[in-house]
Amino acid sequence: MTEPQIMGHRGARFEAPENTVPGFRYAVGLGLTSVEFDVRLTADDALVVIHDETVDRTTNGEGRVADLTLQQLQALDARSIFPDWPEPCTIPTFAEVLDVVGQLPTIEVEIKSDAPERLERLVPLVVEEIRSRGIGHQVMLTSFDAVALAIAQRVAPEIRRCYIGRWDSLEFVDTAKVLGCCRAGVNHPNANSDVVKAARDQELEVCCWPTNSDDDLRSALSFSPDVICTDNPSLIRELSARA
Repeated sequence: MTEPQIMGHRGARFEAPENTVPGFRYAVGLGLTSVEFDVRLTADDALVVIHDETVDRTTNGEGRVADLTLQQLQALDARSIFPDWPEPCTIPTFAEVLDVVGQLPTIEVEIKSDAPERLERLVPLVVEEIRSRGIGHQVMLTSFDAVALAIAQRVAPEIRRCYIGRWDSLEFVDTAKVLGCCRAGVNHPNANSDVVKAARDQELEVCCWPTNSDDDLRSALSFSPDVICTDNPSLIRELSARA
C-alpha cells in the first residue's frame, strides 16, 4: 500500500491558530503538501475562512458569520486557544489564505452548509477565485452539504469534489456517485468498512478524519486511506514513520 498523504486540518489547528494566515504559514513551514480549510459567506457577500457558523469559539467576538460584514469580522482577534501566539490573527479572506497555500499540490476547500440561496452565491465566488489563479487542478471542493456539491458540479464540473460524512450507509456511495465525486471524506470512527469498500469499487479515493492520536491512526489505517486528515500533523507524521 502507498503511504497515505497527510493533510493539515484547518492548517494545523492543534499546533497553531486554526483557519488563520499565520496558522497556514505554520502548516506550510512543516512541509505539508496538503491542507484543508473552510469557507463561509459574510453579510456583505465576501468569502472568509472560518469553520463555525458563529465567531464565538475562535475569536473574541460574538455573532453569526452570515450576519457580520467583512470589516466587522476582520476586526476580531482569531487566536482562539492560542492567546499567546506572537502574531496577530484575524479571520482571513479566501484570497488571503490562497496567497499562502496556493502553491501546495493539494488544497481542500470545504464549503460549509448554508441556505441554498446563499450557496448559489458562495460557490460561484469560490470557483471564480480558483479559476483566476489557475489552480483548479490543485483544488478539491468538499462538503457535508449535497446542495453545495451539486452547485459545484453544475458551475465547475472540472474541479474535483469530495463528499464528507459518516460513510456508514450505502446512501453515501449513491449520493457521491450522483454528485460526480472522486473522494469520500470518511469519518472513520463511525464508518462501515463494507460501505468504504463500495466507495473504492466506485473508484473513489478515501480520506479519513479525524486522526489526532495513535488510536486514531490505527483506526484510519484500517481503511487503507489515500489521505489522512489531522489537526496534529507533527504527531501523526511521527507516528506514521514508526508504523
